[in-house]
Amino acid sequence: MTRSKIAAFLALAFIVLFCFAGVTATTTVKDTTVAIEMGLPKLLFSLSSGPILLIPIALIAAAAAFIAFIQDEKNVGMLFGFVATLAFGLFMVLFAMEEKNSALYTPIAEALDVAGVKFKKRDVKLITPGYSILTYVALLCPAIATVVGYGDLSKDRRHILKRDLLPYAYVGPHIFFFIIFFVTPAIYGVYAAFTKWDLFNEPVFIGLENFKTLLFDSGNTYYKQLRNGLWNTIKFVVFCVPFCIIVPLSLALALNARPKGNKVFQALYYLPSLMSISTVTLTWRYVFNVQYGIVNKFLGIEANFFLPPYTWIMLVIVTVWWCTGSTMVIYQSALASVPQDQYEAASVDGAGTIQKFFNVTLPNMTYPLMYTLVTAVVAQFNIYGQPDILVGFSNAEANAVLLQYVYENSVKKQVAGMSSAMAVILGLFIMCITFVQMRMMVKNANE
Repeated sequence: MTRSKIAAFLALAFIVLFCFAGVTATTTVKDTTVAIEMGLPKLLFSLSSGPILLIPIALIAAAAAFIAFIQDEKNVGMLFGFVATLAFGLFMVLFAMEEKNSALYTPIAEALDVAGVKFKKRDVKLITPGYSILTYVALLCPAIATVVGYGDLSKDRRHILKRDLLPYAYVGPHIFFFIIFFVTPAIYGVYAAFTKWDLFNEPVFIGLENFKTLLFDSGNTYYKQLRNGLWNTIKFVVFCVPFCIIVPLSLALALNARPKGNKVFQALYYLPSLMSISTVTLTWRYVFNVQYGIVNKFLGIEANFFLPPYTWIMLVIVTVWWCTGSTMVIYQSALASVPQDQYEAASVDGAGTIQKFFNVTLPNMTYPLMYTLVTAVVAQFNIYGQPDILVGFSNAEANAVLLQYVYENSVKKQVAGMSSAMAVILGLFIMCITFVQMRMMVKNANE
């Protein structure tokens, strides 16, 4: 058996042993000592301990090492084997350092109840975790796989090692933070949607109960919140997205004509996209103020933009002003790549400015337009800051979007399982819309 095959077997063995490995924990309350065992797969779905987030990284890295070794990419397999060892080792160290581990409290409490001990949570002063033999064996597997894939370090070997691993040095940090801050929270967020969870205790798996309540229990408050929040989100997307395309396209066309001071105007148009949403919305809150706002004073009106139906106008204006800059830069780049000979040919044929725009400019900007349309739709479906800061839940929740309910229920009301189910439904809705748009992009690209 070759070294690559042995290393691949060890990487796979880590994943298999992980399924059977576990942790142990002991505690003493009122002179009664209890001990429990918990499998690592069950611990993986605990949402109460930070070090557990390192486990998905270790598993993903081990799977990548297995694939690399199978394909005889020893250097790449060695790298991922090292990452798996490091991530799993850090988990074991950091998890053991937690004196009162929340992930282990629930089984400890159950063991104390079985022992007949009456206690309160504050009585559990110290939970001492440990690991089964299989856990240490699992840690050794990717470590040995790394050593097996390491080989010698001759001059030629070092050159090949540098060639194979240099690309991962560039993309590695991005992949690491992507897994930590996006993939892992997304997985746990989906899992939380199937649980009853208050953010403080361990989540209790309840299957589809949250979704049944949201979709079918018409007398439930969360049922009404889902429909009101989702409908307001859709309305905002419909109102806002066309202007998020038209306004930056108009500005890009104007700047493409190279007027005097175009660089200054370009910087001014792009500046709002560099600001935080809090800064933008608080500034516009004063601009639209009923008594001393610039809008009412300048237009000579007395409209209250914080009451329907003017609230939608205010929210669209604020969002478009904030988002225009980055989209405008994309359109400027697309306009610069339009072949000038096509404009010259159109002029020879007697085409005017409008005809050139529809017959030359737009056909050459199909992909940038579709790309920005997709990103704008996804971004506006995730609307939260503008309505939350400007109007909140006022006006009988007339402008409350779905993410406001998600935050309100999870953080303030501690109904995290239900709010996660709301977020999953919103995510599925966005995925369906995006899928249709992507199909349109592929169709246009093929044509």
